Amino acid sequence: MIAYQELMEHVAREGGASDNEEARRALEATAEALARQTDPDTREHLRRLMPAALRDHIPEQPGAPAMESGELSEEVARRVGCPREQGVRLAGAVLSGIHREEPELAEELASQLPDELAEWARDPQGTSGRADTGQTDTPSRLDQATLGRTLERLTYWQGDTEGLTRTVDLPADRFTPLLNQAEKSARELGHGFEHHTTDTGISFTVRTASVGAVTTRDIEMAERIDAAIAKIGSGG
Repeated sequence: MIAYQELMEHVAREGGASDNEEARRALEATAEALARQTDPDTREHLRRLMPAALRDHIPEQPGAPAMESGELSEEVARRVGCPREQGVRLAGAVLSGIHREEPELAEELASQLPDELAEWARDPQGTSGRADTGQTDTPSRLDQATLGRTLERLTYWQGDTEGLTRTVDLPADRFTPLLNQAEKSARELGHGFEHHTTDTGISFTVRTASVGAVTTRDIEMAERIDAAIAKIGSGG
């Protein structure tokens, strides 16, 4: 069984709660939201392993239907009285705390949660890879495990948590159109990239200098660079 005090301290520390009262509200709100989001077997597992002080917040039969993607963290934010980004972080801290004590339960929960929270339940490092997410809406760092999964999708990019690079070969007359398209995407996103030309093409690098790491915003930038390469490299 998960210890209440240890879980609350974890949420206060890793979730960036302003005090224990906010951590308590986050625990109760997340417990109730999880009860709505899970199937009967997982809900019973949750009731059995969560602290007794939270059991009343995990009804055997939820009183409301399951929520759509994003609504769970919005509900936590509403109950706690904080911005949605902080609601994600607080709910995520509850899930990472569950993972620390009961990883099998965390995996059960992850299979029934929206992606933005499932990662927290699956990640044994909890919030350490996302330490700058919160009320400031700062883009969050990627830890090594999350980056590894991301690179399975961004197959042309290489690097580590400090920076990602993609080099593309293309005719010299496509250099300027490609950079123009990439820079347009960067302005739209409000995020930058680095580049240098090679003998046969352009090498792009994404990283967030302000935090010295690859962040979620860099992944968005890499995806837009990929789209620009696909468009310009094909003569578009």
